[in-house]
Amino acid sequence: MTSSRPGDARLLQELWGRLDPGGILSCACGREHRIAAGDVLVAGDAIESAAELLRRRHGPSPTVWVLSDENTEAAAGARWKAACGRTNVRSRVLPAVPRPIPSLELAEALAAEVMGSPPDLLVAVGGGVVSDLVKRVSLRAGVPNWCIATAPSVDAFSSDTAALRVAGYHQSVAARASEVIVCDLEVLGRAPRVLVLAGLGDLLAKLLANLDWKLAWLLTGEPLCVTVADLALEAAREAIAAARALDTDPGAAAGALIEAGLVSGFAMQAMGSSRPAASAEHTIAHFWEAASAARSEGPDLHGILVGAACALILPGYLELYRRLTEVEPEVEERLAACAAERPWEETLEEGMRPLRGTIAQAMRGRRCDAAVLARHLAAFVRERERIVALAAPLLVELSAAIRLLEGLGFPSLGALRIPEAQRLLPVRNVRLLRHRYTSFDLAYELGMEREIVAAIALAQRDNADRG
Repeated sequence: MTSSRPGDARLLQELWGRLDPGGILSCACGREHRIAAGDVLVAGDAIESAAELLRRRHGPSPTVWVLSDENTEAAAGARWKAACGRTNVRSRVLPAVPRPIPSLELAEALAAEVMGSPPDLLVAVGGGVVSDLVKRVSLRAGVPNWCIATAPSVDAFSSDTAALRVAGYHQSVAARASEVIVCDLEVLGRAPRVLVLAGLGDLLAKLLANLDWKLAWLLTGEPLCVTVADLALEAAREAIAAARALDTDPGAAAGALIEAGLVSGFAMQAMGSSRPAASAEHTIAHFWEAASAARSEGPDLHGILVGAACALILPGYLELYRRLTEVEPEVEERLAACAAERPWEETLEEGMRPLRGTIAQAMRGRRCDAAVLARHLAAFVRERERIVALAAPLLVELSAAIRLLEGLGFPSLGALRIPEAQRLLPVRNVRLLRHRYTSFDLAYELGMEREIVAAIALAQRDNADRG
């Protein structure tokens, strides 16, 4: 694995230094982490460098299938095709309006198109939607893919999964990682500000993801790799710090942001899941995406919704971890409540019924188990001080990062015009939508779930009163 970026990309260089020639990450956790990406080109002329790399790898006139949309075609697609010279380029340009929905059905249709006359290479020119579609098509068609990023808006470029809409809800599905990732700083520096803000919003999630992953490790024994977890967290921190220069040096901010996104995506590759990068906030954002909840005239981008979800649930996290020092679990009471709990199918809220299939999949095998609950509560008593010490600085840091982004113009829930009923609906049901242990699960096991949701609702009312 190589990178053309100068030595200022510290975290990428650190990651490269840990990899052996086979792409195995050297790690003390005892698990073998494999990262599949041959080259990452980050430079002002990365598109032209990528065209030369294409000729070296595939000869003077390979057949290349390129996917873009009308916006990304103008931003980089036309330049890439011109740089390819004698390459036989087949192109599919999706409309810019309405924005394409990254559905499994669309991915399957594109895969059928590709498999009808397989090219030598697939190339995605765009952001997360185009990248995810091409990675999925790449897996289905058995053809390698490259990615040309047009905005530092997501961490999808370097992951080996794709966030696609399946049966009405966004899910992480298997995909084929891009062999070459092209990050042209001239292109990224011209990205619309809202896309840069979306990238920053997505990075806010890394703080909650780090906290919830380590919480799950302490309470449930879920495997944790501290190296991977903290690498993703540190990359997010550096990008958020660089965001302070967004107005004075947008190119440098975009460079730091794309590096953070790449490191986050590689972290997901290393673990084989989105655990290093996503937690309850992503579950909420995916619900809003599926429900088309944002009614603003501006784009309801994934990263914008993720950042808004972080701000929404932060008061609940603060309330939970503030109260953990004084909570004494009533084990017998909680076990009795668990035994008396009605099945989720009987208590499902009206607004969640369109997602019964998704919930059924997430809840498979997850009926309340008294033995499991007792183990978790015992682990909480044992690890309480460690959990509180872990959470406190991360939540302070997240609070400061949210204020920073608000000062840069990050849209609020009010600006996104998400209806009030749909703001708290996924919050109340976040545990049903994904089988991933988070702070909401801890609140549920301690019998504090209603109080945490109430704290979030109160903060929303206060914000509305101030607005």
